[in-house]
Amino acid sequence: MNMPSQTTFRLVTLVLAVILGAQCIWLLLADLTRPGVNRLPTDPQSAALVAKLRNDATWAAWIGGIRGDLWAQSAYTYSDLLWASASNQSEQTGSLDRVQVRLDRALRYAPHQSSTWLLLAGLASHYHWSNPDPTEALKMSYYTGPSELLLMPLRLLVTAQLDEIKDSELQLLARRDLRLLLSHQDKPAVLQAFQSATPAAKQFIEQAVKEIDPTFAQSLGAGTL
Repeated sequence: MNMPSQTTFRLVTLVLAVILGAQCIWLLLADLTRPGVNRLPTDPQSAALVAKLRNDATWAAWIGGIRGDLWAQSAYTYSDLLWASASNQSEQTGSLDRVQVRLDRALRYAPHQSSTWLLLAGLASHYHWSNPDPTEALKMSYYTGPSELLLMPLRLLVTAQLDEIKDSELQLLARRDLRLLLSHQDKPAVLQAFQSATPAAKQFIEQAVKEIDPTFAQSLGAGTL
């Protein structure tokens, strides 16, 4: 190999080594700062605990840049907004704006995350956002995570609280979740969703449960298991 060829080879190798080293440092910094918010909280107690990790999750997401998983984890630290009073929306404007930015980036870089779609659907429904359509976001949660049992109680809760549940496709997806929850004996999750449901959703849940477990359907109205 002549001298020009050797010099070119060494320069290319050096450039690749620098790029690889920079990538390693970038990945390491993001992982060292991430607080370990590995999943979307599905109850107000867990959401309140995760909210305390908001700053660390934000730093990790900014360092990660194009890493959708880190933006999703940052968005999860705002999940306490799902249980906050929607009447105080003016006081929560800053938090709602920030979580929308995080959800947008999470879904842009990692649209396969079912829990991110679920959080978006829940917030859109709770705060009556015109964009996105909560029903469409909720269907994306079903499509991307059809068998994620840990998400099903919250997903059913969000479904039950929609202003209307006339979408036949959504009803089909929700029936599947109901069937899986009941097959895993998670009747408290079904009861909780039923108790907080809109009138139309209560009718839908009661009818769907009758087809799956007629005995349990009789106890729904009484609020007992």
